[in-house]
Amino acid sequence: MNASWEERASRIAFRPLTHDDLPTMVRWLSDPDVRCWYDSGELTVTNMEHNYGPRIDGVDSTLSFITIIDGHDAGYIQTYLIADYPDYARQVDVAPGAAGVDLFLGEAAYRNAGWGAPVLRAFLREIIFARLGATSCVIGPDPANRRAIRAYEKAGFRYLKIVHVITDGEEEDEYVMTITPDELPGGARFTRETSKGAGNERSGSVG
Repeated sequence: MNASWEERASRIAFRPLTHDDLPTMVRWLSDPDVRCWYDSGELTVTNMEHNYGPRIDGVDSTLSFITIIDGHDAGYIQTYLIADYPDYARQVDVAPGAAGVDLFLGEAAYRNAGWGAPVLRAFLREIIFARLGATSCVIGPDPANRRAIRAYEKAGFRYLKIVHVITDGEEEDEYVMTITPDELPGGARFTRETSKGAGNERSGSVG
């Protein structure tokens, strides 16, 4: 990793999503630049409670976080084990132990400013590979979202395939990309060295 990545990584943190964050989620998702790629339905706090409340309360297995940059809430990011969603797992057909990840930068000041790849790398290292213990991670942007695809490539993801996915009656194509701990720049060493501590953290504050 170069000095620029290390410098940016030191400015990034993640905290669990809370109910108090849901008005901010409504504001972020109301931005046309976010909503065109990340649609969470009706833009009300009530609907956000319906969508994200079970995750916040630990009922849903998806782990949801607020991305923090320089001490400011900047966006949303989530991860889940693909196997926890059997219908989706059947359709994407990826390796056992794979996790999925979805994200957006809600604050416009951080978009088109080189933050997408560093945020994703940091989340892969700290949460997906170290805490969740995933053997690989996949992300499935819309094939037309070239800006996101470029950012994911910079984070270390590589193209795997395009799949046609049907979820809740809605059909869409996903440009599936994948990465393993060994393919993450600096990630394999980081994961091995921190996985013991991360496991304790999961037992104490997540489980």
